[in-house]
This record gives sequence, C-alpha cells and structure tokens, in this order.
Amino acid sequence: MSYGDIVSRLIKVLANEGTSKLEHIIKSSQQSQSASGILDFVMNFFRSKQAGNMTGGGIGSLGAIAGALLNGGTAAIKGALGGGVLAMLGTMALNALQKKLNIQPSDIESGSLSKFLSNDDIASMNSTETEKLVLSAMINAAKADGQLDQQEMDKILGKASVDGISDEERKFIQDELSKPSDLQNLVSAVPNQVVGAQIYAASLFAIDINTDAEKNYLKNLAQALELDTETVARLHEMSGARLV
Repeated sequence: MSYGDIVSRLIKVLANEGTSKLEHIIKSSQQSQSASGILDFVMNFFRSKQAGNMTGGGIGSLGAIAGALLNGGTAAIKGALGGGVLAMLGTMALNALQKKLNIQPSDIESGSLSKFLSNDDIASMNSTETEKLVLSAMINAAKADGQLDQQEMDKILGKASVDGISDEERKFIQDELSKPSDLQNLVSAVPNQVVGAQIYAASLFAIDINTDAEKNYLKNLAQALELDTETVARLHEMSGARLV
C-alpha cells in the first residue's frame, strides 16, 4: 500500500460528509461542461505521467475519479485513470488556480503543463512526498476541533490497515495522530501553490465544517498557504463543502 492508497481510504472515513462530497463532484462534473478542458487536460497528465509532453484527447474527468473512489476504491481508480487520489486533488487544485496561473485555452489544447509550471512543480503534484503531506494535512484537519479521540484513531488505523499497510506507514500515521496539531510546520513543508491547493482540498474531505474550531482552522490554513479567496471558494464549490 502507498500513502496515496491510505489517503484514498481516509477520504471516505474521516468525515461524515466524505461520501456526499464525492457525489457532489460527480454530479457537478456531469452537469458542467465549461471546465471540461482543464479537467481532461490535467487528467491526461496524471495518466501519462509525462511532465511536458502529453498528447491525445480527454481520457477522464474529475467526476470519473470521484466515482471510481466512491464505488470501487483504490484498485478501480488506478485501473481506470491512473494517478490515484492525487489526480483528483491535482485536478481540483489546477482548476481552482486556473486564473491565478493564467492558464489559457491554447495551453490546454497543446497539453503542456510546462507552459505555466516548472518541472519541479509538476513533479511535486504526484510525488510520494505530497502523498505524505496530504495525509498529514487530513489528520491535522481532523484534530482541529479537539475531538479526535482514541475511538476515531482506532477507526482510522483499522481502515487503513486493510490490504497490508507497512510498519513504516503505520508508524507515520500513529506519529501524526499522537503529536499536537502544528499548522505552521505542515505549511512550511508545502513546496508550491499547486500542492498548497491540493492540501487544502484534501482538508475539506477530512472534516464536516460544523464547528467554529473547524471553520477557524480552514481560514488559518488558507491564509498560511497564501490561497486567495477565489481559489478557496472554487475548491469549496467543487467539493460541495460549505464556505467558511
């Protein structure tokens, strides 16, 4: 199992609204055609895993990834589209950052992320380091209201242990669960704004946003990640999470 596999499972475990958020993404993707270009463009990257040399038409969408995650889990999402859960989070991130990154229709048609992202930024979108950052962010967010008790910890570890979690991965999760919440330490490890948006998107799946503590956490997270209000609003819109 990879850290990305664990994140895929946690998206459906940590928040009561996790399933409904995935369903919202599916419905929104089916209903909206205006963003289909950027969605297919990013999915082309995650499937081909080629930094700046992508060809071919659209092979999937944000809704397709969410559907695979909701209905078939890790095996289905990888088999259908490649890239795992980071593909969904990366698609959400670039969609939300489209105006800020000045992504033009011609860029989408040519299929080159390298026109507006560095090679390092592109590589970071689908790296093991980002998988671990996303996992840390989800656990950190889940602790925001101070209600992450032993029962919830057991639920997380129990679910993640399916399909052979390694000792290293289990220790990583246990360490993240046991240490005090540290937003600044988390943010300091984020390499760029795209990963920052991925981190924020993942955090939306980790909590239900029904307490002041959770709302304040998300506000502080967005500020620490230097995400503008439009980017944040778009991530909430795509996930169906209430805007704080």
